[in-house]
Amino acid sequence: MKKSVVGFILGSSSPRRIELLKIQGYRFKIIKPDIAEISHHHETSIHVALANSRAKAVYLSEKNKNGIILSADTIVVVGGQILGKPKNKKQSLLMLMKLNNKTHSVITAYTILINKNGRIKIIDEKAVESKVTFGKFTRAEYIKYINSCEPEDKAGAYAIQGLGARFIKGFRGSYTNIVGLPVFEVMQGLKKAGVEYPWN
Repeated sequence: MKKSVVGFILGSSSPRRIELLKIQGYRFKIIKPDIAEISHHHETSIHVALANSRAKAVYLSEKNKNGIILSADTIVVVGGQILGKPKNKKQSLLMLMKLNNKTHSVITAYTILINKNGRIKIIDEKAVESKVTFGKFTRAEYIKYINSCEPEDKAGAYAIQGLGARFIKGFRGSYTNIVGLPVFEVMQGLKKAGVEYPWN
């Protein structure tokens, strides 16, 4: 069995992204990009996600002069408003009430680049969009969920793969994209960068 190429850096400390890649058998180094996420108020939601993803990858490429880098950014969009990660329980409740009984978008952008002796080349970059529909719930039900602490580091203040699944009436598109990384597209991109499928 041919093993995946070593030297792939994941520019994220997200447990969801780490788990999704490990399930597929990839070996990689984890480095969290120490930069603030960008807010482009006059840009589309897709452009915001792509800009954040690229900024993380470029930042890491400046710290690692040789190697393959994968970064990503996930945002939730409802009624044209971008919801990031809540800073506290009050923000979590406000976000969940905005999503209540509505359909929203989950956009995950990813960037795969190669830095070879300081020369940077973007191999693959894409934003994938999925649609998620919440059922109708009460404030008290959301508060009970918030007290579980699950929403704390989640875009939109919920996790479809966790306790937050109770609110999901349905979804369209990539499930792994909603979790935090569109696995199908990312694996295609990694292959372009020279990282073979782990089972090859």
